Amino acid sequence: MPEPESVLLNMGTATWSSEDGTAYEVALEGINHVVGAYTRLIGESEAANATERADSLSGEQRRWAARRRTLTPADRAEVDAVTAECARLLAELRGTA
Repeated sequence: MPEPESVLLNMGTATWSSEDGTAYEVALEGINHVVGAYTRLIGESEAANATERADSLSGEQRRWAARRRTLTPADRAEVDAVTAECARLLAELRGTA
């Protein structure tokens, strides 16, 4: 019976360091928290029948979800910018800024 092919066989070599990969994971976690904060605010807006605000918040939430899909550990400057922006925005969205 032949050996199964490794799932890593065709992956190639990473173009980023382990530090870059860790920073990327931190940025993704920040984005996840931002998306979650928007979810809470959207729910509050919908409960208050503030449809226009809920729609605006939903648009921002979609923008952050799209940003999550395009972020790459190979772009450390963008990863660091996203992490900083998430920290600032989370403070604002949580009312602690």
